[in-house]
Amino acid sequence: MRPLPDDRPGCSAPVTLRCKLSPARCIRQAALATALSGAALGGGLAQAAPPIPAVQLGYGFDTSHDVQKVEAAFLWDSGFAWGNPQGLLLDLQWEVNVARWHSTSSNNPRNPWEFGFSPVARLAWKRYSWVPFLELSLGLRLMTETRSSDDHVFSTAFQFSEYAGVGVAFGKEQQFAVGYRFQHISNAGIKEPNPGTGFSTVYLRYRF
Repeated sequence: MRPLPDDRPGCSAPVTLRCKLSPARCIRQAALATALSGAALGGGLAQAAPPIPAVQLGYGFDTSHDVQKVEAAFLWDSGFAWGNPQGLLLDLQWEVNVARWHSTSSNNPRNPWEFGFSPVARLAWKRYSWVPFLELSLGLRLMTETRSSDDHVFSTAFQFSEYAGVGVAFGKEQQFAVGYRFQHISNAGIKEPNPGTGFSTVYLRYRF
């Protein structure tokens, strides 16, 4: 009789994701692959450390639509994780944020506010004092206006947010982190026009 595959925690086959679609579709597929990989990493759901809050400040820009933004976010652990707390660990966090857009367009510029909530999947290599990580998220956004200028009209105040990012945590207890995200915001075709907004964002995070 052939032996069954080893299903112990940590014994999972590598997952390779190839995507020739748009950046937004790539992020969606990567988020799904990360969730499936997480189940394989841990072999089951494990209770993580008690929720620890963090605050984050970021700056983003979209040169194709002449928009910049500054944002503040509050994050906390969901309490669940998959994998090895002293090695490769996939955990789930919740994030709420508020951002102020600033249009540099000369065509009737507007400066809407952005309010959002996102679950964030983070895959971290926690073996050393400097902890590199990847982040993927699918979330919701509510805008106070439906345009940043007459050249950038997105028709609905309700939007979806998708982002992928990389970063590194550091400090005595990894309480600091710096990172980069590419964020795509659109209404998923609910109503036209739907030009989408793609922000490149850098941020600094502090965990209490």
